[in-house]
Amino acid sequence: MAHIKSYKYLIEYKDGTDDVLTKEELEEYIDEIFDDIAIIIKKFKLNDDNKIIYKMTLFTINENFSSNDYIEHYKNLPKEKYGSNFLSNFDIEIIEMLC
Repeated sequence: MAHIKSYKYLIEYKDGTDDVLTKEELEEYIDEIFDDIAIIIKKFKLNDDNKIIYKMTLFTINENFSSNDYIEHYKNLPKEKYGSNFLSNFDIEIIEMLC
């Protein structure tokens, strides 16, 4: 079964600017940028296909989903397609923090 090969977090801010952060950078700066975040998207590639980039929205101010809605949605996606480890505990923490 495929696993995530590499990933980054695309952060779009309410002022229209954006950043691409590693998990470590996001962990370090999340408290500083918390109020300014408009969207967080996890972009990842799987180890068996370097051409496809998956985008997983962890939070957006444009929709009104509960954290449970996000988490259950992603847990129900087929692991055969998206990889067995595409939703990490860190992703769940981010979803619960922001939603």
